[in-house]
Amino acid sequence: MHFSFTYIFLIAFSLATDAFAVSIASGISIPKKELFKKALIISIFFGGFQAIMPVIGFL
Repeated sequence: MHFSFTYIFLIAFSLATDAFAVSIASGISIPKKELFKKALIISIFFGGFQAIMPVIGFL
C-alpha cells in the first residue's frame, strides 16, 4: 500500500496535536512541587508510545 506524503503528514500532524493537547492538560494538573518528576515520566511514556505505535502498525 502506498500513501502520499500529504496523507502521512496529516496523520502525523493530528497525532502530534493530540499528544500536545494531552501533555498541556497533564502539565496544568500537576502540582508545582512534583512537576519535574511527573513531567519526565509522562514525556517518556508519550514518546515511547508515539515511537512504538507506527512500528506496530507497520508490522
